[in-house]
Amino acid sequence: MFKPVIEMERILFKEHSLYDAIYLLEETKSQAIIDRDGEGLKSVSQEQDDLLRKIEKLELEREEKIDAYRKSIDLGDRNKPVTLNTIVQSMDEDSGHHLMLLGMELKQKLLKLKNLQTTNEKLIRDNLEFYNILISGLKNSSTLKTGYDRDGKNNEKVVSPVLFNKTA
Repeated sequence: MFKPVIEMERILFKEHSLYDAIYLLEETKSQAIIDRDGEGLKSVSQEQDDLLRKIEKLELEREEKIDAYRKSIDLGDRNKPVTLNTIVQSMDEDSGHHLMLLGMELKQKLLKLKNLQTTNEKLIRDNLEFYNILISGLKNSSTLKTGYDRDGKNNEKVVSPVLFNKTA
């Protein structure tokens, strides 16, 4: 097997472990959303951002390995993108099959992660809607009290005023 392919395998293995860690953090994020733990949510999101930066570096490294592989083996049109499938088709069957399985497993993890992120997004939207309903109810509970004071002047004042900063 060519060195760039071995390096691509190594990168895929690292990405597998990083995406596993991101998925676990996303599950933790779900619980933080349910518990309405803003600090926990912030902390988990920061950890995920750090892992995503590592994945971004790995992706750049993977692109370099693909270019190196393209140069070592003529894969045709240089403007045409090289996919994992293109590389697998140019390899022997055993090595190609192993690399294809790694890619398919990674894709499965990404789809699973995307589904969990969609669920978390819905949870956050539902929580925001719930708080907006509560705030709306509190705002509507403010009333205007009218009457006359000792001097016989008309006296109006707001009873139970509520002010909110809804910036998130």
